[in-house]
Amino acid sequence: MTRRLLVCTLALSLTGCVRLDDIDWPGRRFAARLETMRTLDLRESVLAQRDPQPSARPPAATQPAFEAIPRPRATAPAAPDARPLTLDALRYRVLAENLGLRVTLLDPQIAATRIGEEEGRFDATVFGGARYNRQELPERDSEIVSFTSDNKDLDKQIVKLTSVEQTKERVGAELGLRMPLASGGRLEVAQTLDQDKKTSPRDFESYISGLKFSLSQPLLRGAGRAFNLAGLRIAAYRHQAVQARTKLATIRLLAIAEKAYWRVYAAQRVLDVRRQQYELANRNLQLVQRRVDEGLSPQIEVIRAEVGVAERLEALIVAETGLRVQQRGLSVLLNGSDAEMAAPPDLLAGTEPFLVPYELDRARLVETALRERMELLDLELRLAEDALRIDLARNQTLPLIMLDFEYGLLDRSGSLATAWSGMWDFDHSEFSIGLRGELQVTNQAARERLRRATLQRTQRLASQAQRRQAIIQEVHDTADLLTQNWQRILAARKNVAVAGVNYEAEQKQFAAGTRTMREVLEALAQLGDAQRREIRAIVEYQVAQIDLAFATGTLLGYARTELRMPRATEPPPPVETPPAGAAASRPAAADG
Repeated sequence: MTRRLLVCTLALSLTGCVRLDDIDWPGRRFAARLETMRTLDLRESVLAQRDPQPSARPPAATQPAFEAIPRPRATAPAAPDARPLTLDALRYRVLAENLGLRVTLLDPQIAATRIGEEEGRFDATVFGGARYNRQELPERDSEIVSFTSDNKDLDKQIVKLTSVEQTKERVGAELGLRMPLASGGRLEVAQTLDQDKKTSPRDFESYISGLKFSLSQPLLRGAGRAFNLAGLRIAAYRHQAVQARTKLATIRLLAIAEKAYWRVYAAQRVLDVRRQQYELANRNLQLVQRRVDEGLSPQIEVIRAEVGVAERLEALIVAETGLRVQQRGLSVLLNGSDAEMAAPPDLLAGTEPFLVPYELDRARLVETALRERMELLDLELRLAEDALRIDLARNQTLPLIMLDFEYGLLDRSGSLATAWSGMWDFDHSEFSIGLRGELQVTNQAARERLRRATLQRTQRLASQAQRRQAIIQEVHDTADLLTQNWQRILAARKNVAVAGVNYEAEQKQFAAGTRTMREVLEALAQLGDAQRREIRAIVEYQVAQIDLAFATGTLLGYARTELRMPRATEPPPPVETPPAGAAASRPAAADG
């Protein structure tokens, strides 16, 4: 029976080693959502897809006249060191090079250390020690009663003895293992060895070997795996919450980078328009100069044309500076060097906008948002943590009742080896078992902690409902903006067409002598304004798609690829440039 008890005790000690992978943990279902940043394909979220390209064109009679007007080029003339950048390459470089993201990606690794810290609470502890004790007792008088015969009638004889000084020495050593248990108890196994030695009034030496097993286990408060593993589960939930916030920060950074990309694209197109306006103003100046030389127009028309050229030269200079400012802003997101900040590189947007109208399936977009938004997942993780804290607080309201059990083996002998081997004969042992308890008189502190934990969970549930409502509103708002900006593109295209026809008509009227150069320049300015409004509408349509993807908790793209977040044990991505051709995995027109 005793041997079985020892075997069961050793088996119980194995339960002290606890790791997160070995316990039942509901948070595992969130792993895939946290590690993958999904892309939103708007083509899969439509009720119907209409014309593939904007169809706002002028009537057939005016079409040839409008086509005669030079349209802005897709990009400005490239400098010798220009580097066309596609959206795919932009995303790669942001993930690989952005300094803020590299800092953020360390947060999950820091949070993972708390999981290891909680797992370490169940690590066994080896303890040991040695001690030496020496006693020199003072002399002590004593009386000894003795009888000289077996006859009871004889008088007893009292002998008074004076003891000599006694000297005792004790040497002891202890080595053991202490292990916290997942059930809340503590198991301890210790081996003790003691040597007792007397040097006077005569030499005496003995060895004591002992092996002690002890178990202390709470029965109510602090008992059970659910209570004692709650700290590990809470650390795991917090780690996932940090992962969710890191993923959200990554998606937000990519959205910011893509918006900066389209601002560079808009600055390029505006520069094209300003260059076109400047070229047309120079042509008008040459035309007016010829007409003045031929005596067909007064000299004042030359002055008016020169004013128009000067105004458009100023606008061209401002547009060039605006492009460099936008390029510098994009370079910051790509971890540009100090030299690049002083003179930003010619980062040119190499991806054309994907202009396709959609009638969106809003119910499907809302469903995607409620599934993918990291804010909701963060709240869900916090609610799971709150539920654990309520269970912990409820457990703390129970009385404290401890079960203490000890069992030990002992043996004494004249030598150390004999005492240790004789201990395993189980001839000498000690055994004890007991209960002890504590009960708060009012238990008010524990009950208030339970009430606070319950109220915090109730508050967070209300926050979750409020957040869901805000997300649904955001999805519908961004969907409305997407539709609005498409209509703006159609209106802007038509405005450009009419302004182009009007400008050509004003030129013909000037050649006929019925219009002045001021009226021609006004028509040219109207054409430039219409072209800039078209550019702004196109860019804001792209930005609306980015905002819609962000509202659904995804990234915008049609590559059908998945971006994976680094695991807690992985280092941040290295800073490197994308290989040649890495961004050409799909057509540029497929970028969102």
